[in-house]
Amino acid sequence: MTLTVSQDLMQSSNPKPKRPIGVLIIAIVAAAGGLLSIFGGASRLAGMGTGPIALAYIVIIFGILGLTLGAGFFTGAKWAWMAGIIIYIISIGLGIAEIIYGGQVGLIGGIIRTIAGIVIPVYLTRPKPKSFFGKGPGSTGT
Repeated sequence: MTLTVSQDLMQSSNPKPKRPIGVLIIAIVAAAGGLLSIFGGASRLAGMGTGPIALAYIVIIFGILGLTLGAGFFTGAKWAWMAGIIIYIISIGLGIAEIIYGGQVGLIGGIIRTIAGIVIPVYLTRPKPKSFFGKGPGSTGT
């Protein structure tokens, strides 16, 4: 009896769509960018870099957000879709600040952050990623 009920519950739930390869890529990019941001900001706080201290703290915060988003993207957490769009759009401004004030390392990181801030939100609004995160047509979380 219990086995039958469990099977019925499993069959009635909608299966999660297969993770698109692009979502896997942005999960890796977000986590790697998060780690690099944390190390970059920490190196500035340790006196090994140039640029404003306040920018280093902001970069570290975005690093923590990047690690969190990487995990959310990988698992297909519904919150990660909207959070990713918002955080990456905001990160364009941080990327520009890094280009202007961040020295040589900040220049490279700022360029990468600005490009990611444009490309990732655009990708997340495509049909397959939206469906994977439970958004859009054919999903249960619209």
